[in-house]
Amino acid sequence: MKNLRLLACLLCLLPVLRAATTEPVPTMVPTSTNVNVPTTASELAAGYAAAIQQMSLKSLVIYLKIKGKTVPLKGLRSAKAVSAVLLITFSAGDMMAVNAENIVMITDGPRTP
Repeated sequence: MKNLRLLACLLCLLPVLRAATTEPVPTMVPTSTNVNVPTTASELAAGYAAAIQQMSLKSLVIYLKIKGKTVPLKGLRSAKAVSAVLLITFSAGDMMAVNAENIVMITDGPRTP
């Protein structure tokens, strides 16, 4: 009698157990979150690029501080901010990446640092 009850109980639970094992388990896909926090140097590069677009390119000079010396860059065609770097294109088509923090002065007039 006990065996019969146990068998009947197992037979009743069999569909439940079969359904529980055949259903796919949903997988959690981890999502990636990118946070871009503007730094002072990236804001500086963006400001320089915007200022250069407003200046006369014929007389534009950028003064850089390299190894303790101030060096002028002339003959510029355009400038673009890429993160904390100013990507400068010269009139000959050459390009130069400059750390925005190394720029001493940008002018389209007769001033020198």
